[in-house]
Amino acid sequence: MSTTLDIRLKRADKIYHENENVSGVIIISSNSDFKHEGITLTMEGSVNLQISSKTVGIIEAFYNSVKPIQLVSVSCEVSGPGRLPSGVTQIPFEIPLRAKPNRVLYETYHGVYVNINYGIRCDIKRSFLSKDLQKMQQFLVQYKPGFNATPQLPLRENRKPVSFEISPSTLSTGASGIKN
Repeated sequence: MSTTLDIRLKRADKIYHENENVSGVIIISSNSDFKHEGITLTMEGSVNLQISSKTVGIIEAFYNSVKPIQLVSVSCEVSGPGRLPSGVTQIPFEIPLRAKPNRVLYETYHGVYVNINYGIRCDIKRSFLSKDLQKMQQFLVQYKPGFNATPQLPLRENRKPVSFEISPSTLSTGASGIKN
C-alpha cells in the first residue's frame, strides 16, 4: 500500500506578506482506503541563531547555543479520526499569517549565523502498526513594497552624488573607477 502526502501552495513563488492568508491544498493519494487518527496542519516561523565554532570552541558553542525564537506558531485540526478513500483526496486550507503577540515577522533569511524560516507542516497520525505521514512545505515572507520597518533618516544638505563607472578596465586591481 503506497500513500503519499503533499502540500501545494496557491502561489507558485511561495511569497507571502504579513496579515495575508497562506492558502493551498493538502493532497493525499493512496492505492486503497486507510484509517487515520487525525490530520493536523501547523504553520511555524522561527529565528535560529548559530554560534560559529571557529570564533569560539566547540564546547562553548554547545553551551552558548540559543534556542530558536518562535515568530509564528498556529496549529489546527483539519480532520478528526476517520477513513480516507482510495485515490486522490484534496483538502483546501487557509491560515492567516500573523506574528505571535509581542513578536515581529522578519523577512525570510538564510545566513551564516542567522536563519529565519517559515513553513507549513501536515501530519497524519496513524495506528502504531502504520507509519505516520508528515510533509513540510517552506514559504517566504517579504515586506510589502513601500513598507519600511526602519524610519528613513533625512538626507544631509552637503551630500553630493559621486559618479562612477564600472567596466572591465576599472575592475582590475588598483583602478578605482571613480571620477573626480
